[in-house]
Amino acid sequence: MTNSLVELQDVPVEIICLSVSPPVIRNGRVTCQAEGPCEVVLEEPEPRLEPGMRVVMDGGPDRDLRIKGLVTAIEGLRLRVETERVVPPDKRSFPRMYGGIHVRYRVLAAGEGEQEASAWVAGGDEAVEGGAWSEPDPFMDFSGTGLRFEDQLHCKPEDWMLVELRLPSSEDLWRATARVVRVDPIRPEDFEARDEKKPASAPTHQIAVQFVDLPADAAEALTAFGMRIQDALLKT
Repeated sequence: MTNSLVELQDVPVEIICLSVSPPVIRNGRVTCQAEGPCEVVLEEPEPRLEPGMRVVMDGGPDRDLRIKGLVTAIEGLRLRVETERVVPPDKRSFPRMYGGIHVRYRVLAAGEGEQEASAWVAGGDEAVEGGAWSEPDPFMDFSGTGLRFEDQLHCKPEDWMLVELRLPSSEDLWRATARVVRVDPIRPEDFEARDEKKPASAPTHQIAVQFVDLPADAAEALTAFGMRIQDALLKT
């Protein structure tokens, strides 16, 4: 896959936004210039899209293309999208995409363990005050059993973490604990959108975690959210 966006001229894409429920999935065409945002022309109006929302532009099975970006302006059927990253598409039936899932986590330090984890899940505030908290990009793979997200390196395999999460369009905030099962570096070439340098704040690793203690209603909500995404994709 080429990560240069300059070559994209009137290319058909699916525009996907999961910040609202049900998710937005619309067909359109994208053109990207050497400088400035990409321009997307939708085939039909989508009133739920608003400036400030993050979207994924997917080229589908016939084109090895997936662009993550931020909607900066909307004029009728035309969107201006500020490109954040070109990402390699996953080779799976239902690829990971921007899910709008708010996640905050803290890695347990040496000497912390079951007591701190239990207190966190029970609603104690002691764990909130200790250690540094991180908020990864909500563009992530998720299920009722775990998460895979991108962030800078704050953990290693077998570390335990305290997790706080919330789904889009929901006021419910859940607490959980998770174990890190895999940490993989992100390839530098994946950041080469428009040949710009990777920003210092950009994520450096993919981190996969498995829930150890997750409320049953949170697991059900994550599973249901994933099914709604799959249903929407199958209807396009």
